[in-house]
Amino acid sequence: MPAIFIKDYTWRQTSEFVILNVPLRGNPKRVDIFVIGNYLKVSFPPFILELFLWTDVVENGSKCSVADREAILSLQKLEISQEWPSLEVQNIDNDIKREYRNRALERAQANAEELAKTKKEKRLYLQREAVKEQININTVTLNKIDEIRNAHRKEAMLEFEDWRSKAELPFLSEVQGVVQENRQAYKAPLKWFRDGNNELTSRSKTDNEILCSSTLKKGFEDRALEIEEPLNNSDKDDGDKKIIELQMKDKSIEQITTDNEKSFCDTTDDSSCSAESDSEHQFIVHGLVKEMSEKKLRKFYEKKKKSRPGLESVIAAINGKLLKKDNIFEAPSKSIPLPRKKGTINVTFSDRKFPTPARESSHFEEEEWLEKQAEARRKIGFDSTDLRPEERDPQWLKDKGDEFFKDGNYLAAISAYTYGIKISDKLASLYVNRSAAQYALKNYYRCLEDCSKALELMEPKCESNRESRARCHARRGAALCKLSSPQHGIPELEAALKLTPDNESIKRDVLAARQYFDIKD
Repeated sequence: MPAIFIKDYTWRQTSEFVILNVPLRGNPKRVDIFVIGNYLKVSFPPFILELFLWTDVVENGSKCSVADREAILSLQKLEISQEWPSLEVQNIDNDIKREYRNRALERAQANAEELAKTKKEKRLYLQREAVKEQININTVTLNKIDEIRNAHRKEAMLEFEDWRSKAELPFLSEVQGVVQENRQAYKAPLKWFRDGNNELTSRSKTDNEILCSSTLKKGFEDRALEIEEPLNNSDKDDGDKKIIELQMKDKSIEQITTDNEKSFCDTTDDSSCSAESDSEHQFIVHGLVKEMSEKKLRKFYEKKKKSRPGLESVIAAINGKLLKKDNIFEAPSKSIPLPRKKGTINVTFSDRKFPTPARESSHFEEEEWLEKQAEARRKIGFDSTDLRPEERDPQWLKDKGDEFFKDGNYLAAISAYTYGIKISDKLASLYVNRSAAQYALKNYYRCLEDCSKALELMEPKCESNRESRARCHARRGAALCKLSSPQHGIPELEAALKLTPDNESIKRDVLAARQYFDIKD
């Protein structure tokens, strides 16, 4: 619908303000007012008022009041006490008007950027001040906590010192203890021996006898270690011979025992000590040697070895020989570890529709959202997941989108064209048709993007794509005019008219755009 310009406005001026009365027709719900410099625009479709003022005004000092039937604008003069001969600049052509409009837009954009920068700086300043204030509050709180902690610590230390001074006093100083005898008296070990009637009897050992028995045991163990090596190297057939040799060597063991017994007998006055010790030694040593077999002896000596670890090393050190053990530092092949084998770890990630990390708490909400989206796509008539393999073809999707477009289902048409673009993004007809659907839904920015992409793909420019290029230019010009940018939209319409001079529809669009925006040739 073309715009209707308002001409029946009135104005008057004072020393500081210019007062403008604009009638409002049709009871508009919204009135857009744009004032900057010497440019004024009041818009409430389909009515519009555009004025190029005599001189600049102060935007911040100007006021506006909107009533049911009239809008009153109080514009503050930049130069006070200056009389305006007229409200508008007289005798200006369309080029100067276009220049004024561009200058006003650039100035408004600069003011908006400066205002945004000021707001950002103020927000940062307030954030810094808030952080400082929070730090001060935290510091005061921590100081109070430290004071309370120190007070409690001092109180606890005073209580502890008081307790310690009282605890050092003797407890039950008047009560005296009573010494009790040990109920379990020490009992000496028993000594077993045969008497004159060859009967086994026992008596308690004295301290000297206990010392003699420990010396005897030590001598027997040393002698057993000396005969261990020949027993280990012997064969089964020579077992009896070794036992005989062991019996022959028992004389030296008997000599050790008799010496020990004699030393014991010298310290005592008992006349039967030597006889008892001889009988005891014969009973222990000869009984052990005769009754032990070769296997038992080997087990016995192995047990001795285990109970005394490191005995071989000690004996070798005494004899001046050092045992050689395996050392990893002597062999270069063992000291240097082998290099690691390289490998590749393949990491696969599960498919996810959302850019945020997956959380178990939000899994139900995400699934519900996906189900709603799929249901919405099915309602508009197109869902890419329902397509068969043979239907996943860009040309088939283009034809399907054209059917949706003819039926007025523009959302389904856009979905079909978009899925076709995902499969083949070099097909210009998909962008051309999707721009038409976007224009029908008043998505003018996306319409501009699709038209620009289609024109980039339609290279080289030839007769076969002339009409498609004309449609793209015409649609892009119409979208720019809808976005209130006729300085860019009308040249696009004229470019489309040059490609198709006989197209009456484009001629009407160019004429309507010029009349709407009051642009003359």
